[in-house]
Amino acid sequence: MLPAKLLGWKPSNYKIYCQAYREFGGSVCSHPLVLKVLEDSAPNQILFFHKEVNGKIVGAFFADKRGEIIHPYKKIPVIFENIILPISSTLGGCSLPAKSKELSIRHEKQFLNYTYGILNRRSICLVKDSFSKKTNKKRQSEMNKFLNSGGEVVPISAFSSEQLSEIYIKLFNMRWGGTYHCSSIEKLAKFIASIRPLLFGNVLLYKGEPCAYDLIYQAECDNWIYFDDHNGGVNIDIKDFSVGTLLLFANINEARNLCHQKNKEFIFSLGRANDKWGYKKLWANEIKLGKIIF
Repeated sequence: MLPAKLLGWKPSNYKIYCQAYREFGGSVCSHPLVLKVLEDSAPNQILFFHKEVNGKIVGAFFADKRGEIIHPYKKIPVIFENIILPISSTLGGCSLPAKSKELSIRHEKQFLNYTYGILNRRSICLVKDSFSKKTNKKRQSEMNKFLNSGGEVVPISAFSSEQLSEIYIKLFNMRWGGTYHCSSIEKLAKFIASIRPLLFGNVLLYKGEPCAYDLIYQAECDNWIYFDDHNGGVNIDIKDFSVGTLLLFANINEARNLCHQKNKEFIFSLGRANDKWGYKKLWANEIKLGKIIF
């Protein structure tokens, strides 16, 4: 990989990166607030670069000290996948001097040193633009039964950061058998508070108790709103309803409606494609990710 300077990219800073993000947008993991929270936790781990054409900034990116598009701090729930960088769609025919196997398909025709397809097995699951009338009718019928049996769909704004942290950890550990790596409610609550402007979604209650919650982030720009369903948990003791399915249905519908109201593109990620999580194929299309080749 050639040095950034030889490829026309200049050393930059967080302020210029924020400017580029405001103009060109990005995904959740490339959002300036996410990077700030990571840098506050582990300072001086990433470098910024930008590119100019005729004196105008046309894009920016960040990379760690190994030249990878990632922040190395691992102790908060953020994953660098389907990375959309704040780079103008008009920029093309150049090289990106940073490594990744997780670059969004939006950059497919921009960078000469990235490939999509058979050389990279990684794919992202992006929720379909619409579901069939049959599917919507079935899901809505299930939701109505849930609501009529003591179920509730409550926006996350009704909960404090501490409450969301406690709900998330409890339900996550129920779903995954106590595997959550950060058992500290206080630490997760601090992260949630720091990232609160980006949080999105609902908590499902059943007979007054939280039964399903997914940690979802949103990143909004002029042209789209990007939703990232990071992970979540459910009360597996509830057998009468598939509360995880109902939660996802509610969150997707709310996200779609928000995008429709604002006349913006809807992008909703369910994370990396994996045969172990076949349920994602019911909701989403698998989209190839980009990998550096030189």
